[in-house]
Amino acid sequence: MDHQTKVLPRLVFVSALLFIVSSSYHAYELTNFFVNSFLFHDADYIGISDVLLSLWEGKGYESHYYSESVNGSYLEHHFAPGMVFLSPFVGLVPDRFGLALGVFFFYQLTVVFLILWSYQIIQKNNPEISIPFLVIWVILTNQMYLYRIGSSFHFEILVVMFGSIFFYVWEKTKRITSKEIDSKFVSPLTALFTFFCLGICLFLFLIQKEDIGMYLILFLLPRFLFQIYKQVSEHKLSSWRDLFSIQKHPSFVLLTFILGITIVYLCYVFIIYPYFHDMNSYLTWSRILRQDYHSSFKQVTSVTKSFQIYLEIVVSGGLGIFQMVLEILGVSLIYLTHFFSSRPWHHEVYSYYSYSLVPYLLYTGIVWAKSKRQVSLPFLYFILACVFWRNSLDQNFPLATESKEQWYDPKVQSEVVHDLHFVNEEMKQNPIQPSKEIIVFSQYNVSFLITEKAKVYPLTHLSNQSQICKGERICYLVVAPNLTNQTLWPTKRILNHRDEVTSLPKTKLVWQGKQVEVWNLSNPKEDRF
Repeated sequence: MDHQTKVLPRLVFVSALLFIVSSSYHAYELTNFFVNSFLFHDADYIGISDVLLSLWEGKGYESHYYSESVNGSYLEHHFAPGMVFLSPFVGLVPDRFGLALGVFFFYQLTVVFLILWSYQIIQKNNPEISIPFLVIWVILTNQMYLYRIGSSFHFEILVVMFGSIFFYVWEKTKRITSKEIDSKFVSPLTALFTFFCLGICLFLFLIQKEDIGMYLILFLLPRFLFQIYKQVSEHKLSSWRDLFSIQKHPSFVLLTFILGITIVYLCYVFIIYPYFHDMNSYLTWSRILRQDYHSSFKQVTSVTKSFQIYLEIVVSGGLGIFQMVLEILGVSLIYLTHFFSSRPWHHEVYSYYSYSLVPYLLYTGIVWAKSKRQVSLPFLYFILACVFWRNSLDQNFPLATESKEQWYDPKVQSEVVHDLHFVNEEMKQNPIQPSKEIIVFSQYNVSFLITEKAKVYPLTHLSNQSQICKGERICYLVVAPNLTNQTLWPTKRILNHRDEVTSLPKTKLVWQGKQVEVWNLSNPKEDRF
């Protein structure tokens, strides 16, 4: 093409805009599909939303879905303080849609950020369109594993977002330390500020989940060892004192700085924090990886299948990254944690479990584009053909926004929707006693559709209802025993939880629809129903 310097910025802008519009529409349809199909389960979507709402209300990481006590800390389940960045969405968006909106917002922000970063690199290296940029450009908007994280309605999309920011600042810092930028234009204050920003970005990256530091060390380990080998081979070491000359090398200092902070942080997460919070295990990360599951959950049963998954993951980043030997070795070391894991979803790298690989895979692609290593045009088509071929094999890329499969009896489902409309309208009315907080105990698949005016607890906490319902609170039990997955939550289990409190003297049935039952557990003098 002629005049590429004028056309390329417009193409990048249009592609980013089209991605935002199409992914927003897909997010809207997908969320509605999950809501209308009763597929938002309390132990994931509702549980995380509950923690984020507690943060927004200033109660810290309080959670009752992930704790055996009444209100435990979510950080004892997953040390992920960085999830606070999603709390404004949950606090400001009504009807429990905040988490969905926040996750897709950060998904889109991540993709656009990486596109602009790769474009910036190409502008500096070559004003014309290069093959590596074309590959990265197409892959970012079609990255299956990134899509899995973005559509998981979980918080791990923050790992990719802040990982991308960290690597961006790291590349900027490397340019200064390696003197790619003329020292005349870089003041000591600017350099110090850059290092400070790198430390902050590293910290923000690490706090997104407890095991991020493990994966970061594995990814950087080949680079770190190569730096040592390179410096030792270049310097004639006549005594041990000569080792100090290696330690003064800028790139080695930078890597040591990052690894040092990461190791200190991991010591806090896995040793110091559990010790002061009386947690049962100091090594929860390794214990979870070794946790055994029933054979019916395990889909990957051979080394051949595991190797196939590994190749599919690498292909999703473009075959060109094989030219980046140290980076691909780091990605391979991370994948070994999946390979040796007995946890099915981790082993299959399914849903948001690809968060441990995607930040490093995408960064490797960026480094490839920056390296100026070119490939032939036929190989470009081969790379993109492999990417689209891999994506076409996955039935959940993209996730279906409608399905002929019936998870519940359609008649029961429609009656539950009708009943819940009445229940929510009654709860939303101004109470005669406005100071009383509404507490609702409900089952796993109904919780999302309970009005946000009420604080929802899982059925498993009914045994603590006397403690939860004390004070200025009105407590209800809302169940639809016939609307359930008989494997996940048999009707008998729901009825057992219901019966353990309905036999108490102060408990009374205040409303019964076609499918939904509402029980008053606190028995106030004034009731809404």
